Amino acid sequence: AQKMEDMTFLYHETRVPKKHYKEKLSVAVEEMIESGVEMNLIATYYRTLEELKKQNAKWFFQALLCLEVGVKPSTIKPSEYQALELTYAKFAQIKKAKAMASDWLDTFENIEKNGAFYTIESEEKDNE
Repeated sequence: AQKMEDMTFLYHETRVPKKHYKEKLSVAVEEMIESGVEMNLIATYYRTLEELKKQNAKWFFQALLCLEVGVKPSTIKPSEYQALELTYAKFAQIKKAKAMASDWLDTFENIEKNGAFYTIESEEKDNE
């Protein structure tokens, strides 16, 4: 904590008490453990989804679509089945189509490239 206080001062001549760093570091350790567990679970979901997509991309897409629109395959109506089939057919025609909405992909790429703080600030300015 003392070294961090010294480094902060050397960078912008800002005094931040080591007590602040001690508090933040103790929280950081807990968050690191939580995020490690979280990332392990995400990795498990990822591998499962990746395998399902490899086995049958059409069924994978249709299952995601069902989740999004709230249709249970066990009680699907003929009109919903038709919509499911034709939606996939349209999706398959577009070679570079993404299963996830482009808004979410853009958000991910923007935060990854520019950082969360910049992105949130930018969105707040756009909403004003």
